[in-house]
Amino acid sequence: MGIRPVRVVVGVLLVASGALMFAASRQRWASACPYGGSPDTPACEVRQDHRFDVVVPSDPWTPIGTSAQQAGWSLLVLASAMLLLPFALAAGRAAVGWGLGAVVAAGGIADIGQATLRSGLAGRPIAPLTESGSLLWWCLVPTVLLVGLLWKSRGWPRAGAAFVLLGSPFVAALTYGIGSFDAAPWWEAYSGTFTALGGLCLLVAGARPARQSREAVRTSPATPVDVL
Repeated sequence: MGIRPVRVVVGVLLVASGALMFAASRQRWASACPYGGSPDTPACEVRQDHRFDVVVPSDPWTPIGTSAQQAGWSLLVLASAMLLLPFALAAGRAAVGWGLGAVVAAGGIADIGQATLRSGLAGRPIAPLTESGSLLWWCLVPTVLLVGLLWKSRGWPRAGAAFVLLGSPFVAALTYGIGSFDAAPWWEAYSGTFTALGGLCLLVAGARPARQSREAVRTSPATPVDVL
């Protein structure tokens, strides 16, 4: 499979992951913290409590609709995209070299995703398989991978890597995920939006005509010219 089809596949997966996370966030916040409204109302302050988390819920936990299921599926789809991400952002040996890191990163995301999905289905918190190290794995490994791929890629793929990095839990935990009381209202929606924008960048890259590299042009044999 060429790089352009891979970019399209990864782009679709990232857009789907972002849309699912946005939907999960909307279920959590819309009724108590209307988008654009004040986060300091009593109802909104209550909803910011971690007992309403939709990602990796822990005791005590109050499920809200199917938000945990949507967030769980979002992370599982993201893990699938992460496996192919090096081949969509970098080319040749560089992509192969980052492949092992992608497998490790995808494993951490998938573990958090399956625990979140199972928690939503069971209506009670279910711990990730890796227990206490899961959150650190989920936050750090994909971040390191994305920073490396951001450095290796160019153009639209680089923009895609940047947006996916902005949607990562590491960046969210340091910026837009922090609220005045606990979790910031709609933070999962922001994360999902960044992820979807990264997918759109890869879709653009996949739709653009492939450009022959200067090196390939330089080393290609010259076209014979008939001598009259």
